[in-house]
Amino acid sequence: MTAKTHTAHDHQPVEGQAPAKAPTPVEPLYERVDLDRYAVLHEGPVGYVEHVHPVFVCYVGHPYHQADEVAQVHDFHDAVKTVLHRAVATRRAL
Repeated sequence: MTAKTHTAHDHQPVEGQAPAKAPTPVEPLYERVDLDRYAVLHEGPVGYVEHVHPVFVCYVGHPYHQADEVAQVHDFHDAVKTVLHRAVATRRAL
């Protein structure tokens, strides 16, 4: 005799219902706007990441010449997340 015990990771639909789609992880969006500069997007541009070897400089604000530097990190994806989190926190504070 065998029995299956469902775990939290088993996605079994309830009888009579369609299986629910698992939410896809949301990755911060960015686009290259210059040779070493990327715009971070969240319902429009919210900041920039600029590669100045050996770091990535994080700016919050738009347009670029009005943005404020908020951090310097060594990983590009960490820089994008830093800009996004700071921009969202700034919007909430307003």
